[in-house]
Amino acid sequence: MSLNPDLFLYNLTIRPSVTAVKCCIGNFTGNRRQQEVVRATATTLELWKLNRNNGDFYKVVAQNTFSHIRSIEALKSSGSDKDLLIITSDSGNLTVLEMNNEKGRFESVSNEPYFKTGLRRISPGEYIAVDGRSRAAMISAIEKNKFVYKFTSDHRSRLQVSSPLEANKSKVLTFGVCGMDVGFENPQFAALECDYSDFEEKLDKKMHKTLCYYELDIGLNHVVKKYSEEASFSSNFLLPLPGGTQGPSGVLLCSEGIIQYKCLSKMTHTIPIPRRSGDKTRSRIVCGVVHTLKNSFFALLQSELGDLFKITLDYVVQDSDESRGEAGMVNSMEIQYFDTMPVCTSLLIFRAGFLYANCESGDQYLYQFDKLGDENQRKFSSQDYPDEVAVLSDETTLFEPRPLENLNLVNIVENINPLIDAKLYNSNETTSLPVIYSLCGTGPRSALKVLNHELPFSEVVTQELPSVVQKVFVSKLNRDDEYDKYIVLSFVDGTLVLRIGEDVEEVENSGLVLDTNTLGVFQVGSTALVQVHPNGVRQVFYVDETPQKTIDWAPPAGIRVLHCSATNSQLAIALSNREIVYFELDDLDKLIEYNEHKELAAQITALTLGEVQAGTARFPYLLVACQDKTLTVFSTDPESTLEIVGEEILSSAASSLMAFYMKDTAIVLNKDAGEDDEDEPELATSLLYVHIGMESGVYARLQMDPQTGELSNPRNKYTGPRPVQLSKIEAVGQNAVCIFSARTYLGYTRPSEFKITPLTKPVFQHACSFRSEDIPENGVLAVYGNSLTIMTIDQLENDTIIESIALRNTPKYMCDCTDKNGMMYVLEGDIDTKRDIEEERIEEYQQFGYPRAPGAWASCIQTVVVADKSVVQTIDLGDETAFRACWVNFESRPGEPFLAVSSAKNQQLSPPRNDGAYIHLYRISSNGTLELFQTTKTEHLSLALTAFQGKLLVGAKNELILYDIGQKQLVKRSSTRLECYEIVDLKTQGFRVIVSDVRDSVRYTVYKPLENSFVDFIDDTMQRHVTRTLLLDYDTVVVGDKFGNISVLRCPEQISEMSDEDNHGFLVKMRRTKLDNPVNYYVGDMPTFFQKGSLTIGGAESIIYGCLQGQMGCLYPMKSLSEINFFKELQRLIIHEFTSLTDREYLKFKGYYNPPKNSIDGDLIEEYYRLGPEKRIRIATKMDRLPRDIDRRISDMRSRIVY
Repeated sequence: MSLNPDLFLYNLTIRPSVTAVKCCIGNFTGNRRQQEVVRATATTLELWKLNRNNGDFYKVVAQNTFSHIRSIEALKSSGSDKDLLIITSDSGNLTVLEMNNEKGRFESVSNEPYFKTGLRRISPGEYIAVDGRSRAAMISAIEKNKFVYKFTSDHRSRLQVSSPLEANKSKVLTFGVCGMDVGFENPQFAALECDYSDFEEKLDKKMHKTLCYYELDIGLNHVVKKYSEEASFSSNFLLPLPGGTQGPSGVLLCSEGIIQYKCLSKMTHTIPIPRRSGDKTRSRIVCGVVHTLKNSFFALLQSELGDLFKITLDYVVQDSDESRGEAGMVNSMEIQYFDTMPVCTSLLIFRAGFLYANCESGDQYLYQFDKLGDENQRKFSSQDYPDEVAVLSDETTLFEPRPLENLNLVNIVENINPLIDAKLYNSNETTSLPVIYSLCGTGPRSALKVLNHELPFSEVVTQELPSVVQKVFVSKLNRDDEYDKYIVLSFVDGTLVLRIGEDVEEVENSGLVLDTNTLGVFQVGSTALVQVHPNGVRQVFYVDETPQKTIDWAPPAGIRVLHCSATNSQLAIALSNREIVYFELDDLDKLIEYNEHKELAAQITALTLGEVQAGTARFPYLLVACQDKTLTVFSTDPESTLEIVGEEILSSAASSLMAFYMKDTAIVLNKDAGEDDEDEPELATSLLYVHIGMESGVYARLQMDPQTGELSNPRNKYTGPRPVQLSKIEAVGQNAVCIFSARTYLGYTRPSEFKITPLTKPVFQHACSFRSEDIPENGVLAVYGNSLTIMTIDQLENDTIIESIALRNTPKYMCDCTDKNGMMYVLEGDIDTKRDIEEERIEEYQQFGYPRAPGAWASCIQTVVVADKSVVQTIDLGDETAFRACWVNFESRPGEPFLAVSSAKNQQLSPPRNDGAYIHLYRISSNGTLELFQTTKTEHLSLALTAFQGKLLVGAKNELILYDIGQKQLVKRSSTRLECYEIVDLKTQGFRVIVSDVRDSVRYTVYKPLENSFVDFIDDTMQRHVTRTLLLDYDTVVVGDKFGNISVLRCPEQISEMSDEDNHGFLVKMRRTKLDNPVNYYVGDMPTFFQKGSLTIGGAESIIYGCLQGQMGCLYPMKSLSEINFFKELQRLIIHEFTSLTDREYLKFKGYYNPPKNSIDGDLIEEYYRLGPEKRIRIATKMDRLPRDIDRRISDMRSRIVY
């Protein structure tokens, strides 16, 4: 790493990966009435909760493990109500985790090393199998190694993990492992294996699979292979069945077209997997789940087409006193078609009657059981099939797929998996945030998804007003009122009071001053209102909602009131002569002025009193901000009234202040998601925060100690060029801060983080909480312009609004032309799919998939209007498949734009071959639609197209070809072969072309018109399997490869100049050199798009990237050397203090393929917030800084570049 790098990147994750490696269900928070789901993505553990009342399914914990997760499994702990989580990863450790409810994070209970780090086929951890009583677990590798661990508890009910017992055998491949439920007998495991030790000696070269049973002898403490039997070579899935007092034990062995019941010496039962009518291909099972009822159980199995089948058994339970010697015997097994849903990797059933489907691609779904099967649906019984031959010879095992009958879809968790391509779109409007267009999904569930980082609200009613409203207030008249009574609207020169009832109507006799604008309205004492206006203060006493008495207070002559704040027993106002006037209520609820006014050194710009806790008489502090950028904390204690407690220097003068309690990010997690929140005291898990809106457009939040008044832990957010105003509202059972600037934002607490999310438009001037009989919760009253809106904010879990534009087939490529004609052209294609699609049956296709046609392609080009979010044209390509496209303007035909599309006829993927490759030219009309102009046949499939010097530059295999438009087809003007394998991407600037190869990194070439050829003058030092590139400047390119690395490559300045000056390219070709590699960073997922842009209003430009599994992030080029040195040192110290959940060494994880270079991991930096106080102080001391200074620098960096 250079001492003074000219490029240093700071990485922050915007959206984590959404593709789940595996999911499991359990009671991880210890609440036996509430089951939770743990989803393991590539590097992150997520805890999801279900609200049984309304079907909401939401994420409460997301924790980065800084390791590659291989598998997870729930482990029931005998000494605790909490279930534990077993996790295997590339750390080489068997990790057992427990959820810490107070911190809202998983914590390691045990980390047992068992193998070297990394991912190998002989590394155990690919499969985890836990026996039915959670006494032992088998950890298996793909090849050779199997370890068995015993789990016990000590006298303190703490988990004890034994040393591993080996069950290894060389040259044995494992295709599946499951733990059998055998009651309290010795734990047993079933494994599907293939022994290839004698493969070379066999004449027929056939492989055979076996179903092996392993038993852990607890008394002798060793593992033996108890029994093995031959299985069909097409066998691919094992599902354990309940045993003991709940079932017969055993496993379901799933093969192609067959499901078998197996259990050691018991009789085998065989049933077919029903096929769809008209489908001659036998089905395979890809996932399944067993659910235990009170006196029975059933299994749901899913085929590769998404069809669900219900399996039931007629049996005698294993542990039974009335078995008459037939304990565990199975008499028959039945299968029937249940329903159809998208193909899943995990199926989980809740005791509350919900089914969670973790889909292989696209959105996740939550279903509710309406019934457990249709009695009229045909059943297939094992009694009709004596053996496998009888099953395979039966051609009548058919069914007709139908819409959902047994399941009811109740919730959809939208995501962007897989992410094929994306585009960051910015309308350049002051109040508009960037929007991300992403190509996602597969088959008929594909979509172009529009991601808006906004929080939705539900509009109840909007009313036009006679003029523009400055502020809006709502108030009760009585301290004990359940609902608000008055709406007070403040105009420039007057005030309007409305009464809330069955209808909202104007109040004729409110007692308030109406001929001037209002600064604030507060309910004080038992039955009084206080109105603060520029000319003074009025206190109105009410009896039966009728004003009975008013008391006025006026400032000295020529002095005006500027700002105010109040609690139920306190009032503070700021005067134009820089003085603070403080009031408190006496025993008769009258405001009594404190006899001394406090004069400050500068004009007061804002002040606030905070939220009063139950059982206290007053808020102990008054916070005042002045024009000189100071924030002063005064005491309101009767013995030290208006004495200075502390002072802060702000970056800008404050325009608004608020202080109130908000939920802590480490909330208690063992509360039932379906319980009422009213009985839980909110302040018990809340912290006091001071919210500051500044004139510079910055919002800041500081934590305040209610005992000492000390301010700490700052967080900043730039919200736009306008001064920030603040308001407190209540949403979804918690206090939130509404931020008004160029956009309206809501600041609220989610588990493990404080979030600031813009509300959907319009941009409001002011808002406040609102409660009435019709809107008892989550109500908000807001104003914009001369409109008054009543709305509700009903959810805070999802901060992204995703709009979907349905596509016909799996998207392959997106040609973005939004800057030219506002269109996007999407290339789509599916193999083994029937071409003739009936548009009126699209909903049916989305549930059941397209009809299969082996070897056939269904491909098309769709034109999408960005502004309307609609598809306006679909072009079917028949037996051709489109791969790449680009916009091109030919110099010989000025003013006539074309879309060049490369395609292949009857393309086969492995091995790659086709019946002909083509380049189609489509004329782009004025409305953006396409019209075929001409077709050119090419020698090889072109996987890279770009416009170049008024011509079309094509990368086909290892050849660069320059085409010009001809009368009937494209005319080849130049052709140059390069020393690479297959060109997959081209980037151009001037005469320079950066060529990306599928496995040989990038190389720089330059076009020499005198030679009419491309000169390859510099390449990379190492081979990279390039997936995406982005040109940063003339000499620098960002490269992403399929192993999850992002690298920056740069051409040395001397070589770059020589390549431009050498007219023939001979000198630069003779002086062959290599590209510099200033930056390496490992993201752990395959990058599929890069773009330069900003994600926030006024934010810094960064490199935005997206990855195949849905992960999105940004790389921000750090500007100053002091900033670079600060974060380098902070990262070094955090690495020393930080321990990942799986005990994976951070530098080994990030240096998987290349050591990290000139890069900072912002995700690791933000782990500083979650370190213990001792570690935080130790790091700060070594850096010679205060912990709050480090907090501020980290917060500033995030607010600068991401939302």
